Amino acid sequence: MTEEEEEEFEGPSKSQRKRDMQALKDLAQRLVELSSEQLEAIEDTRVRESVLAAKKITKGNARKRQLQYTAKLMSKIDVTPMQLIIDELDASSAVHIQKFHQLEVFRARLIEGDKNAMDEFLTLYPTTNRQQLRQLIRAAQQETEQHPEQKVQFRKLFKFLKAESEAG
Repeated sequence: MTEEEEEEFEGPSKSQRKRDMQALKDLAQRLVELSSEQLEAIEDTRVRESVLAAKKITKGNARKRQLQYTAKLMSKIDVTPMQLIIDELDASSAVHIQKFHQLEVFRARLIEGDKNAMDEFLTLYPTTNRQQLRQLIRAAQQETEQHPEQKVQFRKLFKFLKAESEAG
């Protein structure tokens, strides 16, 4: 490359722009797969409405055009919050795995009787029903002491923690 050619360069190549747009289309497709409640987390109203419109369209080409339009809207804004929503719900993502492990650690600490664990969890998720949490902890502790091979209460406690973390 000569110096003149280097000065003329003004951004990503056409191929890179195509890859970026395809990534936005893929993100739009993933957003369409979310429930309406999960879509409420999207702050940009135009993008949210576009995704909701795409959910209603069942014909192939019309849906494809709507997804392209959604991707175009997303190209003008920061899509990081939307990507985080997808990552939290995607079981293969690092964010989801980390959250899952954190809940498993909380469950283990709660069953062991760690008082700090309950305080930490309630600080992170203040809307948690404390009484129900205590009941589930007690039931899981009793189950572990009396029937260590059974894991019914153990799983119920985890489901409760997971539901609270998603709600909070």
